[in-house]
Amino acid sequence: MVAAVVTISLVDAAQFEHMGLSARDGRIVARESMPPPPSSGLYARRNLDGWDDKRTDLPKEKRTITTWAPSWNSGSYHPVSREFDAYPVDRHPAKLLTISATVLEELVDGALVRFRVDQPLDRRQSSFEADLQFNLRLLNEAVGEAHVFDADLSSDQYARTQRVDWELLPPGSADRVLEHLASRGNVNADRLQVAAERLQVLDRLGHDGFILGTGKFARYFGARFGDSLVALENLEYGNAMYVFEEDWERLTQLSRTDLIRRRDPTVHRIPHVKGWQSAIRELIRSR
Repeated sequence: MVAAVVTISLVDAAQFEHMGLSARDGRIVARESMPPPPSSGLYARRNLDGWDDKRTDLPKEKRTITTWAPSWNSGSYHPVSREFDAYPVDRHPAKLLTISATVLEELVDGALVRFRVDQPLDRRQSSFEADLQFNLRLLNEAVGEAHVFDADLSSDQYARTQRVDWELLPPGSADRVLEHLASRGNVNADRLQVAAERLQVLDRLGHDGFILGTGKFARYFGARFGDSLVALENLEYGNAMYVFEEDWERLTQLSRTDLIRRRDPTVHRIPHVKGWQSAIRELIRSR
């Protein structure tokens, strides 16, 4: 399947209205599947109307065109034919493919949305390569990106494929981190107070810069220590802090359940219970 997993904010939802998305009551809502409109681009128009391919790789062939011309001084018409050489033309009928939009996960100020061309492709079909290229271009025109996924992938597996961009802020910028968190919507004063307290703990540990997540990781913030050690926090009250000794950018793509199941000695989970501040302090110093 050709699909794309996109993080869309409430503010940007209107840009995807042509693909059935809308913002309603502080949430992003997806409507039924639809073909992309002709205004999306060349492949959207081809999808709706079909197209001709001039076969310049083949020899030209004789063609006859007949038109009707007025007869001299009679008020009637007569057929006029002429022959010429032209390349053969392959006629492609309209595909009428639809693209479905599915909200995979609601985020702080938007949603994680999967856009998918509703046509499973089979590698064994002779048209596979042409169909794949067409679908990739169709989706890319409509939403700005397109990738290839296994047709049997679940919605949860789709959600995990999205890469996250981490923003790095310099030490001493705790206020800027709070401003970023507050600007992401649906964050009340109590949660910001908790974030401020946790930032203070990290700030005292002599880190090399704060880290902020985007998209589905918009609730995450933390600090980097050296080249590989990272401590990540979450705006939610009950979540634990995670400390990654290595490969943190890959491991943060996993769910909390998967992280716990891995029993990876380089990943440390520190619940926010009494004494957690001392536990993180000792862990950072020991590494």
